[in-house]
Amino acid sequence: MATRTPRGFGQYGGLARAVEKVGERWALLIVRDLLGGARRYSDLKAGLPRIPTNILSDRLKELQAAGVIRRVPAVRGGYELTPLGRALEPVVLELER
Repeated sequence: MATRTPRGFGQYGGLARAVEKVGERWALLIVRDLLGGARRYSDLKAGLPRIPTNILSDRLKELQAAGVIRRVPAVRGGYELTPLGRALEPVVLELER
């Protein structure tokens, strides 16, 4: 199943572009779990027990395409945040408060 094409807002400001990248359902929770130490697909699935596996796969592909995460070839099923993804930490922490 191919990753669906995100719907754009038709706006070009920074907030609209950011929400297009990380505003999909589950995306920020995946970022949160990676910030908290999750490294594998199985870690993410365990931390988000209600996420359907096809949605988790889709979100990981979308976050990868957006440059927020990358695959870790040395770890089977491994993911890590890119510098862009790590820059979301203050946003995630503020939203959790």
